[in-house]
Amino acid sequence: MGTRFRLFVQPPFEDARSNPEIVEVSSPLNSLTAGPADDRMFVVEPVGKTGPYGVKRGPLGTPYMHLPPWTGKILEPANPDGRGNFDYLRPSMPGFEASHVFGCIRFTLDVWERYLGQPLTWHFRDHYDRLEISILPQWDNAQYGYGFLEVGSQFEKDGRILPFSLDFDVVAHEVGHAIIFSVLGVPRPGTEYPEYLGFQEAFSDCVSLIAAMHFPSVIDNVLSETRGNLYRANRLARFSEFSPHRQIRSANNKRTMAEFTRGWKDEHELSQPLTGAIFDILVDIFHESLVARGLISRAVEDLSDIAEFDPAAEAPVQHAFDRAFARNPDGFVEALLDARDVAGTYLAETLWALAPDFLDYGDVAETMLAVDRNESGGQFAAIITGNFRQRGIGELHAGAHLRGGEHRSHVHSARILLPRDRLKLPKMSYREKVLLSRLMSNQ
Repeated sequence: MGTRFRLFVQPPFEDARSNPEIVEVSSPLNSLTAGPADDRMFVVEPVGKTGPYGVKRGPLGTPYMHLPPWTGKILEPANPDGRGNFDYLRPSMPGFEASHVFGCIRFTLDVWERYLGQPLTWHFRDHYDRLEISILPQWDNAQYGYGFLEVGSQFEKDGRILPFSLDFDVVAHEVGHAIIFSVLGVPRPGTEYPEYLGFQEAFSDCVSLIAAMHFPSVIDNVLSETRGNLYRANRLARFSEFSPHRQIRSANNKRTMAEFTRGWKDEHELSQPLTGAIFDILVDIFHESLVARGLISRAVEDLSDIAEFDPAAEAPVQHAFDRAFARNPDGFVEALLDARDVAGTYLAETLWALAPDFLDYGDVAETMLAVDRNESGGQFAAIITGNFRQRGIGELHAGAHLRGGEHRSHVHSARILLPRDRLKLPKMSYREKVLLSRLMSNQ
């Protein structure tokens, strides 16, 4: 038996009606200790740590690298109940955030380790045995890096502080970065193309999307709102408020590489053409599955493609999906789960086959086509080729990095730091080392 947690699929600050769902993760019952913690990762809530890991300034201004472990004080950890579960913890109770973030990470790893075919081996394994998961309420971001995954909060203009530890999308996205670094690796100095950074964000968005689709409530909610016409999500202005999966909106976009040939500012924006192409591939495979099952006709599937660009076709398409879904909703669920698993398998196999040096989106497209040939004999080749070509992927490439997006970019963030990067920093004087040691010991 696994261990039970309560997880929000849609964070409570986005939807007041949202309630945490009880899930069972693969951690064997009674295998987790206070934290939560196991032999691969552990949660801490540091006391006095106001900023994330990364390059810091010493007491006299010399830059230095701050990486795990955190050796200062911590809040009381979350404890399992008498049977070894954590689902007794409710949102109002101390320890719930720690339990929630651990549960989200373990749930996401469970999903993706099945697609990858083996447990994830951390990319920091040469220096750390376990991933340190930190909750930093006063920090306005989240990041995965060498030995750590840190989550902060979103600060609203009305004064509300919204903890990312309760946001499944944010946490699962950071797990996506962990998967990339651990499977694909880190580019050698001088070999990092702009599209590698975009790939990091696109793949991590897909990790979140596919993981969330393993909650039955997500599948039920998306289908009840769209009746299987998934492109409708882009036209529901309030979709994120009543869907337990927000990522579907950013995935359903029309951005192309033509927008970035003269340069780019933010790799999150640069990722959108690739994310959109993968989402379209998932939807088209879903439609093909519906046709193969006799749930919609080929004519309806063709009309749905037209409706992406012709508003006059939207109403007939939705009417056809409404009628088809009403006849066999369970068939739609099965078709969507099949499409989800094809997309997850293809993404995982693509990741295994790629190399980080000089990676661009064209490599991703070519590799996914090769995966399709190996997995299905090329069953979805036309879908994959058409959707990547529609975005200009493989034909157009990102230009230079422009000024203006530094506040959101990870180009110089702690995410890409490695211990060897300490050699690039100036040496700190003995006096400054002593002052820094005293400062750290007082935290």
